[in-house]
Amino acid sequence: MNRLILAVVVTAAGIAAGGQIASGYAGGNPALLAIASAAVGAAVVGQLTAGHRALTLPANVLGLLALLMALHRWMPAPEGLLDALLHAGARLLTSATPIPARADTLALPVMATWIAVAVSGALAHGRRRGTAVLPPVTLACGMLVLAGPRRDPDYLLTAILIAALALLLALTRTPRTVHRQLRVTRVGTTVLLATGLAVTAGLLTPVLLRGVTSSPPDLRTMVLPPVQAPSQIHPLSLLGRWQADPEQPLLALDSNHPVALRWAVLPDFDGTRWQPAATYLAAGGERAPSTPAVAVQRVQAKVVVVGLAGGWLPVPDGLGRVGGVSIAIDEESGTVVVPDGLRAGQSYEVEAAVPAPTAAQLAGAQIPVSATFDRYRQLPPGNTGPIFSMAIDAAGDGLPFAQATALAAWMKQNYRYDPLAPGGSGYPSIVRFLTAEPGRGGGRGTSEQFAAAYAVLARALGIPARVVVGFDAKAAKEGATTATITAGDARAWPEIYLEPVGWIPMDLTAPRAGDDPRAGAAPPPTAPTAAPVLPEPAVPDVPTVEEDATASDTARSWGYLAVLPVLTAGTLGLIAALRVRRSRRRRVGPDDLSRLRGAWAELRDAARLAGIRIEPHWTVAATVTAISTAGAAPAEAHLVTVVNRAWYAARPDVDGAALAATQALDLVGSTRRNAGRLRRLVWWIDPRPLWW
Repeated sequence: MNRLILAVVVTAAGIAAGGQIASGYAGGNPALLAIASAAVGAAVVGQLTAGHRALTLPANVLGLLALLMALHRWMPAPEGLLDALLHAGARLLTSATPIPARADTLALPVMATWIAVAVSGALAHGRRRGTAVLPPVTLACGMLVLAGPRRDPDYLLTAILIAALALLLALTRTPRTVHRQLRVTRVGTTVLLATGLAVTAGLLTPVLLRGVTSSPPDLRTMVLPPVQAPSQIHPLSLLGRWQADPEQPLLALDSNHPVALRWAVLPDFDGTRWQPAATYLAAGGERAPSTPAVAVQRVQAKVVVVGLAGGWLPVPDGLGRVGGVSIAIDEESGTVVVPDGLRAGQSYEVEAAVPAPTAAQLAGAQIPVSATFDRYRQLPPGNTGPIFSMAIDAAGDGLPFAQATALAAWMKQNYRYDPLAPGGSGYPSIVRFLTAEPGRGGGRGTSEQFAAAYAVLARALGIPARVVVGFDAKAAKEGATTATITAGDARAWPEIYLEPVGWIPMDLTAPRAGDDPRAGAAPPPTAPTAAPVLPEPAVPDVPTVEEDATASDTARSWGYLAVLPVLTAGTLGLIAALRVRRSRRRRVGPDDLSRLRGAWAELRDAARLAGIRIEPHWTVAATVTAISTAGAAPAEAHLVTVVNRAWYAARPDVDGAALAATQALDLVGSTRRNAGRLRRLVWWIDPRPLWW
C-alpha cells in the first residue's frame, strides 16, 4: 500500500511540475493531457516492473516511444516523428506563445516529464529517499524557463506541486517504527501547511509585484526563428500592380461585421523603403487573450483564398483565433504568415476583438515614453526637405490625437488620391509628393504615398507611426453575407500608437485627382459603396495537401513501428556486450589479488541481480552466508578469510587469493542457477550493474 501511495504522489508531482508549461500552449488542455499521460505512464511502468528491476529501463524506453508515437498520431507535426524528436527543443523555443500543440513542440515536455517521474519513483525506494523530490523540482524549473515570461501563472498546479512534494518528503523520511497515527498526523499537517503557504503566495504575488515593469528573460529571443520573411514582391510594390487590374479577385469573405484585413505591417523605415518583419515564430491557432483598455467589437469571418499569393495571411486587428491553416507570427507587429504559402481554394476562419475606442478615450491618449516604441519614432538621415516644418505647421498645438487628426485633415485637404500616380515610399518620393508642382508629380499620389508621407510626418512630431498594407472588406459594408475582395480593395494606411488605446489606424481617404478641393474628402473606406457581390468560389473536390501529409505520416508511423523491435534488440545487445566485457575484465586480472577483487565484485552484483538483500553495513561473513543460503551452496570459510585479508590486512594473503577467487566465481554460478526463471532470462541485459 505504501508503494502505491508513493506512486500516486510522485505522479501528482510530475503532472504539476510538467504542467507548468501547459498554459503556454494553444488550448492548454491537450498539452496538459499529454504531460499527464507521460507521468501516469512512467508510474505504471515503475509499478509493473517493481519486482524485476532489470526490466525497468527497457520498459520505460518502450513505453515512452509508444506514447510519442501515439502523440504523433493524435497531434501530428509538420514533419515525421523522427524529425519531431530530433528538433523538439528547437521547435519549442522557436514557437510564439501560445505555442501550437503538436508532437514536435510537446515532445520535450512529455519526455522530460516521463524521465522525471521514473527517476523520482526509483529514488523514492532507494537509500536516500528524500532525493525523490529533486526530479519534480528540476522539471518544474525547466518548464517555467521554457514557457517564457508570457505564460499565465497557474496557481492551482503550483499548489498541487508544493503539496505533493511535502507529502513525498513526509512519506520517504518518516521512520517505519513511528506509529501509523503519528505518521498520518504529520503528513496531514505538512500538506495543509504547504497548501496554505502556496495559496497565500498566489494571492500575495500580484500585490507584491504590482508596479514592477521588468520581465524575466525569454529564451526565444536567443534563438533564431526558423520561419523567415515570405519570399515575394514587396507589398507596397504590389499595390501599384494591382491598380492595373482592380477587378482581379483575391479573397472571398464572409464576415459578421465591417472589418479591414491587415495583410502586412511595415514597422521599419530606412529612408528608401518601409520593411516588414524579417522573422516569425511558429504559433498555435489560439492566440493569447488580450486585455485592451478600450471596448472591442467581436468579429468572426471565414476567408477563402482566390487569387492572392505569397505567405502573408490577411487577418483582422485584435486577432484571437485562426483555424484551418498553420501559422507563424511576429508578436510585436501582429503580422501573420503561412509557412507553406497561400494557394487557391484554401480557406481559414478567424475570430478577432477589434479595438473600438471612444472619442473621449482618443482625445485623452498620450504618446508612450517606453523605449520599446523608439523604432517607430526613428527617422533615418537623408534628404527630408521641409518635412519637419510641414509637420509642425500642419499639426498645430494640442494633445497628441488632436495633432494626428489635424495632420490627416491637412493632407486630405491639400492632396489628391490618384491610383496612377508614380509609386515610391522613400524620402525622394515623399518630398516630391508633398512639395513638387502638380506637373512634376506633386500634390497627388497613391495610398502608398499617403500612408508613407503621413507616417514620416507623424514621426517628425515624435508620434510612433508605421505603415500597414491590407484590404478593405466590401461584404459587411453592404450588409451581405459573402463578397469577393478584389485587387482594387487593396490599401495602405498609417497607424499611430497612443497610450492606453494602442495602435490607431488613420483615415486618409482624400478626393481623387481633378475633384474640387472644396468638395471635401471622399467617404472613408468603411462607408457603403455600390459594388457587386460575387459568389464564393467553389473549391474543387480534390485531395488536399493535408490529406497527402496524413497518408505520408501514417506510412512513416508504421515504418517506425517496424523499426522499433530492431532498435530494442540493438539496445539490449549493446547492454549485454558491455556486461560481458566488464565481467571478463574482472575475471582476467593482472594478478591473483586483482582477480579476487573482481570476483568479489561479481559476487555482490550477482546477489543483487538474484534479488538477495545485501545491506551495506554487513561484514564479509554475513554477506557470504546470505548469498550461500539463498544460492543453496555451502559458505566457504577460506573465501571469508582471504577477502577480509585482501581488504583490511596490511599484507594481503596473496597465496590464497587464487583459490578464493575460484570459490567466489563458483558461488556466482550457483547464485545464478538458483535465481528465478525471469531473472535468469534478463541476467545479461540488466543495465544496472554498469553503474553499481
